[in-house]
Amino acid sequence: MPNTLQLLNLFLIFVRVLAVLMTAPMFSNRGVPTITKIGFAALLSVVIVPLPGAGIGSNAGHIPTDFLPFVLAVAQEILVGVLIGFVTNLIFVAVGIAANMMGVQAGFRAASLFNPFTNVSSSALDQFYTLMAIALFLVINGHHWLIAALARTFEVVPVGSFVFANVTMERLIFLFNQTFVIGVTLALPVVGTLLITDVGLGLLARAVPQIQVFFVGLPLKMGLGFLTLALTVPITLPVIKDLFTHIAANISAILVP
Repeated sequence: MPNTLQLLNLFLIFVRVLAVLMTAPMFSNRGVPTITKIGFAALLSVVIVPLPGAGIGSNAGHIPTDFLPFVLAVAQEILVGVLIGFVTNLIFVAVGIAANMMGVQAGFRAASLFNPFTNVSSSALDQFYTLMAIALFLVINGHHWLIAALARTFEVVPVGSFVFANVTMERLIFLFNQTFVIGVTLALPVVGTLLITDVGLGLLARAVPQIQVFFVGLPLKMGLGFLTLALTVPITLPVIKDLFTHIAANISAILVP
């Protein structure tokens, strides 16, 4: 019987890890083969088992042996993994919102390209910010932080013990709202500059109706957008880096009641 419990415990750990890899940034990319994700999840599960909170000694009381309760436990682990991946992805969603707002305001959305990371059409500016965020995430070892945070979740939420409470929903809503706030904050310098430019062009059109403001304004806005973007990227990168450092805290916040 202990051997059976150990196998069930390992399988539930594997399910949580695999759910994270299927939804977390970079790991969930379509370019990563499914067999690679499964193999990496199995490797991580074997590594995590000896850690505090993941061993059979800590989880024996939460591991059901009957079929239906075990299926429910598997569903619990999938939910935990999806929540971890969702919270981690919110930073990239905020960066995407900022890039989309800047692209619309500067006119870059006129030419949309296929983004292999999100599997949707996006502007070149969207792809630039997505690649920049991923590169920064890798440079600061964010993928290591994510794996470490995943391992710590087994201490705060042992296998088979997660309960989706109202406090979890409240924190998810709060983080979701913060995503839009962060996106607007990141886009504010470029969007603000271009809004002021629009006001100036509108006043110019009223003062000198002979000027074709549309033909003058489009290249002017694109040029100002590029200039403001180049000036604000050194300021934006530390902000995004600071957001990545809060991933582990955000994961704990939604899992711990």
